[in-house]
Amino acid sequence: MRRYLVIAALLTLVICIVAGVAYADIPDRIRDQQARINQGVRSGELTRGEADVLQDNLRWIRERFNRMTADGLLTPAERANLDRMLERNDQMIYNKKHNPIGRVYVAEQRAVAGDFHDRIRNQRERIEQGVRSGELTRGEADILLDNLNWMRDRFQRMKADGRLTVEEQARLDRMLDQNNEMIYNKKHNARRLERW
Repeated sequence: MRRYLVIAALLTLVICIVAGVAYADIPDRIRDQQARINQGVRSGELTRGEADVLQDNLRWIRERFNRMTADGLLTPAERANLDRMLERNDQMIYNKKHNPIGRVYVAEQRAVAGDFHDRIRNQRERIEQGVRSGELTRGEADILLDNLNWMRDRFQRMKADGRLTVEEQARLDRMLDQNNEMIYNKKHNARRLERW
């Protein structure tokens, strides 16, 4: 009889250790998913709305885990339930981050931002070249550079929500086109006056 009690005590100890180890990885999985969501937002693979939904799921799973382990035990059924929820959220994170439409959108936004910055840089170089060559006065250059700085600030405000609408892109393009035309006109106004 005593032998059976020792065996029962050892089995109980092993079960407790295994149960403790079995649910010890749940918080690690939750932290891993949290890190993947944060990384997805930073990289632009996840929109703020997608991240909020995934975050809500993760918060709910964390609360369920805390309730299930409040008594110090996690039954196999509870463990299986948590595993299913974590697997579903894990799959949703993967699907949202690898959504081809999302990647195309992010790539397009990066291309727009790159094009905008290239155009700003190009116009700045043309203004500086105009000052060096004497085609632009310092006053004209200051006005044109102020326009570029204002557009860059405007661009930052427009994309503060994480994206640029088609209308915002068109507005920025029009402003850059107008400044481009002003640079050309200012650089060539002295020659036009001389011909008259």
